[in-house]
Amino acid sequence: MENKNQKTFLYRFYIGSNNETKKTEIKKAVKVLNFLAVKGFSIFKNNMGFWENQREKSFCVEIISNNENKFLKSQARELKHLLEVRLKQYLVLTTRQEVNLI
Repeated sequence: MENKNQKTFLYRFYIGSNNETKKTEIKKAVKVLNFLAVKGFSIFKNNMGFWENQREKSFCVEIISNNENKFLKSQARELKHLLEVRLKQYLVLTTRQEVNLI
């Protein structure tokens, strides 16, 4: 039975290529996610992004959060910061939206 009071959120982290090497660093991102003990996530790779009118390879990490896995907004901010530092990003664009699971 569905719990009407339970809110579910989708967090997306858009990650470009390393600013120095120009390579996507998916393995490093997974290490950061594991370090923060994120229970589950999806990675969409081989995307194309743009930064300051320059095309670059990019990827996206998605995390679904609800009362069961308890991934919180504060953890999303920490993850965003660590991804920016460890993957040498000017910015990891991060979004949060409420979703309805079926």
